[in-house]
Amino acid sequence: MSSLRVEPVVTESFGIEPALNGDRLSIKLTGTGDMAAAAPLGSYCNEVQYEVKRLSLTTVVFDIRALYFLNSSCLKAFIAFICGVAAHGLGCEIRFVTDARLGWQRRSLAALQRMSPSLVSIDEA
Repeated sequence: MSSLRVEPVVTESFGIEPALNGDRLSIKLTGTGDMAAAAPLGSYCNEVQYEVKRLSLTTVVFDIRALYFLNSSCLKAFIAFICGVAAHGLGCEIRFVTDARLGWQRRSLAALQRMSPSLVSIDEA
């Protein structure tokens, strides 16, 4: 398997940290998913979509437990990623790991799960 071609992203208030383990990519998001984070997250999700295909990844896990806000533009980036994976028939499971103490996380992502229940799951930790 080739090495991962996406790099960590660190801004003043937002971070993305990838970790590849076999055919599973874990992506930890930290900070605030506001308007300043929308463009980096959107670009990152596009790059990850190519990595899913190139590396034949079976699972992508977005760990948002350390994310304290997520606006609609960031949700749109996730929607585009899910739609891209589905449209290319990549068959990759997309999991979101949320913090049970931050109820807004599960509520915000529930629409993504309803949109594509065969691909998207939400786990609370």
